Amino acid sequence: QQQQQQHQQLNSSGGLGAKQTNQVGPAGEVPPSFTCTFRDGVDYVSSGPEDVVEKLSDEQCCKRCKSRNDASPGSCMVGVISADYDKPPRACWLKGRVMRATAKEGVRACWPSTPPQDLEGQAVTDMEEHQERLKAVSALSSPGVVPSHSILLQRAEAIRAATRHAWSAYVRLAWGKDEVKPVSSRALDSVFGHAVTMVDALSTLWIMGFKEEFQQAREWLVINLPGRLGKLVKRVSVFETTIRTLGGLLSAYDLSRDSAFLDLAKMVGKKIRSLTSSAGVTPYTFGRGNGGSKCKTLTDSGTNQLEFRYLARETGDKSWSESSDRFYDMIRGRPSVDGLWPNCWESGKGRITMGADGDSFYEYLLKAWIFSGKTDDVLWDMYDRAVTGLEKHMLQKGPDGLTYVQELSWTGEDAPKQVEDMEHLTCFLPGWLSLGASMPRANATRKRRLALAESIANTCWHMYHRQPTGLAPERVQSMQMDLSKTDTREYILRPEAAEGWWYMHELTGAPQYREWGWRAFAAMEDVLWTPDGYASLKDVRDEGRGHLDRMESFFIAETLKYLFLLQDPDNTIKLDKYVFNTEGHPLSISKLPQ
Repeated sequence: QQQQQQHQQLNSSGGLGAKQTNQVGPAGEVPPSFTCTFRDGVDYVSSGPEDVVEKLSDEQCCKRCKSRNDASPGSCMVGVISADYDKPPRACWLKGRVMRATAKEGVRACWPSTPPQDLEGQAVTDMEEHQERLKAVSALSSPGVVPSHSILLQRAEAIRAATRHAWSAYVRLAWGKDEVKPVSSRALDSVFGHAVTMVDALSTLWIMGFKEEFQQAREWLVINLPGRLGKLVKRVSVFETTIRTLGGLLSAYDLSRDSAFLDLAKMVGKKIRSLTSSAGVTPYTFGRGNGGSKCKTLTDSGTNQLEFRYLARETGDKSWSESSDRFYDMIRGRPSVDGLWPNCWESGKGRITMGADGDSFYEYLLKAWIFSGKTDDVLWDMYDRAVTGLEKHMLQKGPDGLTYVQELSWTGEDAPKQVEDMEHLTCFLPGWLSLGASMPRANATRKRRLALAESIANTCWHMYHRQPTGLAPERVQSMQMDLSKTDTREYILRPEAAEGWWYMHELTGAPQYREWGWRAFAAMEDVLWTPDGYASLKDVRDEGRGHLDRMESFFIAETLKYLFLLQDPDNTIKLDKYVFNTEGHPLSISKLPQ
């Protein structure tokens, strides 16, 4: 609906937005002949610096742009008044060297002169092409009917097109930077400082057949990444660098067998390994600081074993994995409740979750066991006990009949108490449970645990299906799917539901998982698309609240990859050959020939 409204704006009054010409007031400060041309619902992408001035009226914004341009021709082609939901809201952005127009609900552009028609034409083309894609996506839905091979190929191609759109925006606007901002059409380079979207996207580009784009990224990374890694600032997350950058490089090497990626991975690995203590404890940041929980967490030290074991195998140097593996020895001696440890494990009490600060630690128990050739019995036992703890303490049937995975609060002595908070992050659990249940040694628990995986996957589907936008919130609190008790209702392009549905389809063949994935993708295409990527959403209950100017690297690395694999009937990335790191990067279970 939002896109249809924007499309109508694009084609009304012969141009972009509602065109009108206004006098800038009788104050005498501007010549009476001076007029402003306004465009509603239009932003403009500029190639130069932009200044922002707050607390100006629309007319004052236009006047300020004209005055600046008179003093220095070309310094302000257009002023844009930001939307109510922007930061800062209703501010005047003064832009020079404008490249093109883009539709954006809630903003207003003011031109001291007539807008160039060529800028508007491209925006109209973008919107018209997107409307055609939406029609095609809608036509490929088949609720209640198993889609044919031909339909699945068309679905996969639609997801490839979405990936191409997101990647092209990054290349055009943020090449060499960390992320593209899909609403303001700018680059963001303050989180990692080493082109993390480029690295994180490598395995997706390869799997989807974008080999030319893969090679272009490879050439840039070989030349530039070593210097960027040498300048990592202290606040950069070791955890995120491990899963996105180290994992992305290792997977690129695994898929392409290009040793340049292994060389780069060793550079990253050395920096991370140098921070890991003799007990296997790894800090959250390169400055040895903690993350948002203000403590050393399970995920900080328990989400690098798969990557380092892969490095040890591929290089023939066991020292790569020795220090990180010691964390497993250390953590087994710490207080736990039925195989579940507090996220802040040093304290021996506090929050226990299958979401933030806990999830990937438990995920890697199973995956590192698989990578060991299914011989590391200690890891299997830790995994099996953790599932038992989940079954015993963390599940609750909601008033709607759905199975919710709750957090726990533990004093370290008494039985843990449930906290009614299910994060989107926990939607990885169907994959974790079903993958474990598929193993021969899980015979005694297979039926029960597979049923649990199915029920959690269904809850994750309802997190999407019950929202007006068709997109899921960051969490559901108090088991209320209307989110009346939930304080974080945004969708930030998270992948975990698509991940869980892909595993479930691969391991059970049940058709509903494909349909759920397709309907979630259709909602993304409808609600989140912008001319420069895919934006996050402020409130999944209300599309009108607007977008968040954010497209994290995991959208290409994970969300689109899992959605693609879920639909592609001919994909060769299979679970008997690959194990995925927690960022969705596949690594071969068996060593491949050079």
